[in-house]
Amino acid sequence: MLLRTRITLMVAAGLVLAALGWTGSALLREQLLEQRLTAAVQAAHAALWEQALALEDRALDAHLDRLLQQPGLAQAALQGDAAALAELLARTGAAPAAGAELEVVALLDMGRAPLVLGTPVQRPLLDADSLERAALGSEVGGLRVMGSEQALVLASRRIPGTGAVLVLARDARHALARMAERSGGAITLLDLRSRLLAGTDAALGRVAAAHAAQRSAQRTELQLGGRDYLLSSIPVADLAGHSAGTVVALLEHTADAQAYAFIGRLALGGTLALALAILLGLNWDLRRSLRPLERSIDALQALARGEADVRLPAGGDDEIGRIAQAVATFRHNARELAATRALRERVRRRQERLLRTRLQALAQATHQPLAWHGGGSDEEQLRQLAGVMNELSGRLIDQHQRLTGMVQELREALVTKTRLAGLEQELQIAAQVQLSILPRHPPQDARVQLHCHITPAREVGGDFYDYFFIDQAHLGFVIADVSGKGVPAALFMTITRTLLKATAQFITEPTRCLTQLNDLLAAENEQMMFVTLFYGVLHLDSGQVQYVNAGHNPPWLLRAAGQVEPLARTGGMAVAVSEDFPYRSASVQLQPGDQLFLYTDGVTEAFDPDGQEYGDARLQQALAGQAQGGLPGPQALVEAVLADVHTFERGAPQADDITCMALRYLGAQAC
Repeated sequence: MLLRTRITLMVAAGLVLAALGWTGSALLREQLLEQRLTAAVQAAHAALWEQALALEDRALDAHLDRLLQQPGLAQAALQGDAAALAELLARTGAAPAAGAELEVVALLDMGRAPLVLGTPVQRPLLDADSLERAALGSEVGGLRVMGSEQALVLASRRIPGTGAVLVLARDARHALARMAERSGGAITLLDLRSRLLAGTDAALGRVAAAHAAQRSAQRTELQLGGRDYLLSSIPVADLAGHSAGTVVALLEHTADAQAYAFIGRLALGGTLALALAILLGLNWDLRRSLRPLERSIDALQALARGEADVRLPAGGDDEIGRIAQAVATFRHNARELAATRALRERVRRRQERLLRTRLQALAQATHQPLAWHGGGSDEEQLRQLAGVMNELSGRLIDQHQRLTGMVQELREALVTKTRLAGLEQELQIAAQVQLSILPRHPPQDARVQLHCHITPAREVGGDFYDYFFIDQAHLGFVIADVSGKGVPAALFMTITRTLLKATAQFITEPTRCLTQLNDLLAAENEQMMFVTLFYGVLHLDSGQVQYVNAGHNPPWLLRAAGQVEPLARTGGMAVAVSEDFPYRSASVQLQPGDQLFLYTDGVTEAFDPDGQEYGDARLQQALAGQAQGGLPGPQALVEAVLADVHTFERGAPQADDITCMALRYLGAQAC
């Protein structure tokens, strides 16, 4: 894939991620705005409903004031005279009837049956508590749901001098009409079961009732007959303060919804067009900018084929232009080198011809007799012979000097070889010393089995392992890999192992132990060396392993039942990189028969002659193969893994130190 294509794809991916992030934030912001708008709409509708009820209550109070001022009202109330009450209502112009300004007029008394004029009602106008409060002089009024199809707005007043209460009521449709007039939409009153009680638009009221019965949202969007509506519902209470139902407002906003949808499509189309323009412009600019680089690559390929006459375009002042200028300079130097080689070849051939001619003349002169007593031809031959001998002597002197220099170089090489032999012997001794400090015998405890193996890539290496008893119930074990190779890594390995073992004897907890070790090694680490290691502490009675992984390859856990899984990482970096690094620990529970396989990267980074890496997948496959049919012992497990690695390498040279450790827990009952 071309470089400009990769850059364009990366920019496209970045734009997609940015668009997704912007879309997510926009959706979140829209949800927040939706919540605020819902709250505002709820508050507005609640205020409109309260205002409508207040206006209804004011109108009913005006009728009550006029009726209470009429003489004979108290007597009619005391006698329960319906005719006298009807006459008083007719005198004040408030005769109750369906659709009239007053629809229900009633006289209520705690000791007598209610007297109701006008539209029949399905249940008492006032409950016992409300009637008692009204009889005591309180003004009781508000919404009253009388049944599945009747809702009234009523007001009550005690008649002075009597114990009776005068109640005036009108249909709730009047209040809904007032609210619809101010809101500009259709208003519907539903009972607690979402059944239609009253409404300003019968068709829209049925739709609102059906939608409210299916959903519980207080604000939602609807589409009816190709038009968009906003549905908002608020709970309402009756005159006793109990929940009486729901007022649903259905407002048409088709124009706003269409404008919003158009703006959304326009924004989406503009964004896509802008992104496409950016990508096309970027690809065009990259193609124009990278053209000198492509021509420079073509020129380098031509120079590699021996074509020194290739032409290069003039480069700009940017990085690609400087690369083109460097390639042009390289081409110029290559042409000069080729010309110099050709000149040296011509000079060599000319010297060979001259030397051949002189030697032939010398041979002819030595085979002819010399006549010392006559002629100039003999003198000429002698001059030629002297010239040839003089030239030959010069060449012999030059060759002698070269041979003398070669002899001196050979002497120095012999001295160097002697020194290298001594160093090699010292390295062999150092390797033996290094291996001798590592533990050779497994821990003498029936609760655990352990086997280790190390193969250095050079005479001395940077890998090491160790295991030791912290006390009678805890076994510490570690495997590590020092950065670098050779003697420096071996020295750093020795220091790390010594400090870790000494620290572990006083600090049992792995996290604190590794933190102390890191601070000691990083304090004066001028060579900037570091070590990755895995340190664990096994509780021999319970099988609990607490460990810290400091940037090392995660060990593999082989269960006795056949499962193979890697241990979880603890997120720590290599030791000696930085002081005061907070290491974290983790734990794993070993069951009797479970094994831990620890290794360094020399195992997974082994290469075959084709350059293929052994890798984690092959290691997992080798361990899983050993786990099938029963786990072998630690020694057999380590030998099987090493054999699989050597088979994979097929004789390729070892690239890094190879170190393995297998630990098998047998349980406290093995004692």
